[in-house]
Amino acid sequence: MKKIILFTDCLGAGGAQRQLVGLAIMLKEKDYNVTVATYHNIDFYKKQLDDAGVRNLVIPNGSNKKTRIWAVRTFLKKERPDWVVSYQETPSLLACIAKVTGCKFRLIVSERNTTQAVGMNERVRFFLYRWADAIVPNSYAQENYLTSHYPWMQKKLKTITNFVDLDYFSFIERKKRKVPEIVIAATIWSSKNTLGFIEAVKKLVDRNSRFHVSWYGKSNIDMDYYNESLQKIQEYGIQDYIELKDKTKQIKNVYHNADLFCLPSFYEGTPNVICEAISTGLPVACSDVCDNYIYVKPGCNGVLFDPNNPNDMANKISQLLYISSLEFEKYQKNSRQIALGKLSKDVFVDAYVKIIES
Repeated sequence: MKKIILFTDCLGAGGAQRQLVGLAIMLKEKDYNVTVATYHNIDFYKKQLDDAGVRNLVIPNGSNKKTRIWAVRTFLKKERPDWVVSYQETPSLLACIAKVTGCKFRLIVSERNTTQAVGMNERVRFFLYRWADAIVPNSYAQENYLTSHYPWMQKKLKTITNFVDLDYFSFIERKKRKVPEIVIAATIWSSKNTLGFIEAVKKLVDRNSRFHVSWYGKSNIDMDYYNESLQKIQEYGIQDYIELKDKTKQIKNVYHNADLFCLPSFYEGTPNVICEAISTGLPVACSDVCDNYIYVKPGCNGVLFDPNNPNDMANKISQLLYISSLEFEKYQKNSRQIALGKLSKDVFVDAYVKIIES
């Protein structure tokens, strides 16, 4: 039985963590010896792992930046896994350093975003990927970026897009309402473009559009940005149209009670929330970035907009607000069909197993 450690920063309420937790559970179901290791004690998904009987722990002394490299190396040397699967940039960097400094394991590094700019951190990380056995982007946009900028990576690259539990995120047919509920599930901070979206909401309100937005995503990542967003809503007097809410563990219920889903991010990899939303049959309005076009197709199940242009954002959202009841019904069914065709759990886990057994 191969011993596998899935390694990330924390079990917080992020999309990467959600995918890693799902992978851990699926690998355990295939009789691998699985441990999830983090270096921050944030436990949004811990109960899900505990319920599935997946060992999970916080690496001793890992939360301290000054001791983190040594702590991770010491932990991995003691655990002696056959494979490490790292999710997100810093954990992947740390796993590579552990290999470079003598730890013996095979390594899959998973790229969870699309690179926007290359600074020193990226240069070091991509150089250290020479010690990885497989490099797994979760989007074709990132695969294309890495192939074009780092041709030597090509033989190690294997894109594995996100999965969705299609039974859990079940389809629900909705009737078109006079005041549609628009849902966003994303951390409220600059990369998710909350301020730009608020500008679009103001434009829609000025046009007398009828709707309500619930943005689930308050966190401690950037409270200054959250407060600025809240102040802008109050300044525009649009509190009746948009609410900024805490993150929720009841996200399926949120999707089922919504009419439209929106994601105005400046960049993504493969967004979990879009994949989950279309699984439940929601039409989607989102940024025309990265791999979003694979899951959201204009005239079929949603609209794509320029995240840098609040006017375009408002225009495209307006198109969805004013579709007919028949179109609304069609968009819902099309969303579910796209999900069924692209987001299978079996395809996801089997792709990882193929690498592990190679």
